[in-house]
Amino acid sequence: MRREPVDGAPIHPRRGVGGLGNVIRRFGWGLGDQLLSSFTNFMLGALIARAVSPRDFGAFSLAYATYTLSLGATRAVVSEPLVVRFSSVAEAVWRDGLRMAGGTAMTAGVAIGVGCIIAGSVIGGLLGTVLTILGIALPALLVQDTWRYAFFAAGRGSAAFVNDTVWMVVLFSAFAALAAVGSATVNWLTAAWAAGGCVAAGVALLQSRALPAGPHSVVRWLSRQRDLVPRFAAEFALSSGASNLIIFGVGAIAGLGAVGQLRAGQIALGPLNVLFVGSAMATVPEGVRLLKQSTEHLAHASRWISLVLGASAFLWGAVLFVLPTELGEIALGSNWHGAREIVAPLSIGAIAYGLAFGAKTGLRALAAAKRSLRARMIDVSAAVLFVLAGAAFAGVWGAAWGSAMAACVGIPNAWWQFTRALHEYRDSAEPGTATSSLTDQGL
Repeated sequence: MRREPVDGAPIHPRRGVGGLGNVIRRFGWGLGDQLLSSFTNFMLGALIARAVSPRDFGAFSLAYATYTLSLGATRAVVSEPLVVRFSSVAEAVWRDGLRMAGGTAMTAGVAIGVGCIIAGSVIGGLLGTVLTILGIALPALLVQDTWRYAFFAAGRGSAAFVNDTVWMVVLFSAFAALAAVGSATVNWLTAAWAAGGCVAAGVALLQSRALPAGPHSVVRWLSRQRDLVPRFAAEFALSSGASNLIIFGVGAIAGLGAVGQLRAGQIALGPLNVLFVGSAMATVPEGVRLLKQSTEHLAHASRWISLVLGASAFLWGAVLFVLPTELGEIALGSNWHGAREIVAPLSIGAIAYGLAFGAKTGLRALAAAKRSLRARMIDVSAAVLFVLAGAAFAGVWGAAWGSAMAACVGIPNAWWQFTRALHEYRDSAEPGTATSSLTDQGL
């Protein structure tokens, strides 16, 4: 059924949908927060890599990979449904959703964290210690990330930015203190990173004046979001699985050098990844707000989002294409020469991704999980087929062009699914039958 605004005052009414300035401000906070997060993650890896041995850095990398995998799964099950269902709603509804989502994230963190602690005790040694540290901190780390998404759902991107700034300040201060006393070992550095996340989680609770609900909230959350959670989780699994399959497949077909060259090209396009992720943080809740006005507002905004991001990808690709070799080598060293060879197809793929981005945002705002999953299945299938076939025929050059072709296939696919979802949404909004989906869930 059509989702109409629920009764009650919206969160921060002065920050409503109206006004281009408000929209730009919310988008700016999303992009700024992602830039800050990406910078912190980059510096985290760089500082630890400089301070410890390759073996120790490998232990941290495995623990950090476990964290990112847990984070992605929790976002699919908790954070993304939270943004879709609890953007631009009454504050009491948002707070209730936040507490349920937080309780679910914390429970997931406890379950995965216990697994990390058990694995750490079995493995022992350096890796075991690092996994144990992660396991202890994981519930707080997942809660902190869930609160970030909740702030954007409430139109409070500045709160998310402040919270990530707290983590960064604590992290770098602790690293400096450890270096000063000569204790910059991988164990202490991992503990400092985890402690920074725990402090940020505590600050997030103070910012929102809300606490996660108990473990019982998991059943409530999964029950009330049962139309979204399985499909969002399936999308995450498909994307993660396809990415790994492509990496190992290209390595098996074209060799490790091809994998390194492809990865170097992707790093060269890294600023676009920051732009896309930061845009998603802001555009999905913005799309939900626009849907409160009409489907026409959402469709119009989705088209503009795609045009802006597609144009941004074109401009960055043009910059890379004419970038002097000296500047490229400063960033990527000798790997720049290989990356330069595949900049053109990778840029075309990024442009295509940008042109499909608005439709994918619209599918999220419509809560059209079935069509979003169908679009993702086609995208993933095309990527695996074209990239691996390209690698088999023409090595890394063929893999890069295969990636571009798959991304281009995604444009009509995403927009067709979005158009169909809009029609289905309008058809469901028959006179006299429109009620809030939040009310249908018992909120």
